[in-house]
Amino acid sequence: MIFVSSKARVKGRLEGENIILGPTVIGENSLIGRNVIVGYPARNSIKAFQFPESFSIEEYNSISKGAKVGRNCVVRFGTVIYETASIGDDVETGHNVLIREGSVVGAKTLIGSSAQLDGTVNVGKDVSIQSNVYIPHLTVIGDGVFIAPNVCFTNDPYPVSKRLAGAVVEKNAIIGANSTLVAGVKIGENAVVGAGAVVTKNVPANTVVIGAPARPYMTRKEYDEKRLRWEEAE
Repeated sequence: MIFVSSKARVKGRLEGENIILGPTVIGENSLIGRNVIVGYPARNSIKAFQFPESFSIEEYNSISKGAKVGRNCVVRFGTVIYETASIGDDVETGHNVLIREGSVVGAKTLIGSSAQLDGTVNVGKDVSIQSNVYIPHLTVIGDGVFIAPNVCFTNDPYPVSKRLAGAVVEKNAIIGANSTLVAGVKIGENAVVGAGAVVTKNVPANTVVIGAPARPYMTRKEYDEKRLRWEEAE
């Protein structure tokens, strides 16, 4: 099916079988792939609504607060963007991405296939989030951060508790594949988390950590020098 709310402002292109709900705004020259939903109502909105016995998409449309997708974006097949999410200009998503209500994604950010922003997440500009990354409620990602595949952020230090604490990743940090960041940790500017690390404590700026639990291994300067030698050896 295809459904575009009469309250929506769609200036981009729709591939088909799209559902665009509420006062959603889609900017110029953006491409919305097949089976993408934009403006999906949050859980609280759905729970508060009295649905009639015969459900139709109009009910969801009536309660959706809409979402915002900027200009020149590419939102690929199967992505779901919840109401009140805001996507900046020139953002690209892979397939089957989830972006929950209240999340903010900065301009020129890439979000890989099957990644989840599972709650109110703040992502800066020029961020690269690779496939299968899990980012929960209250996480903050700074500008220029690179997050490799299968990284898992957490936000509850004592599951299941009633108090959550999101991790913070400052600008230009690198988070290696398959690493885990425990609730509330702070990754400093230009820091590097090695592949498979389990980060249980704050990581200072310009520091490379490895292991489980993660521990300092080298400086960011040493890391960049090794990377340059690797690239030049080809």
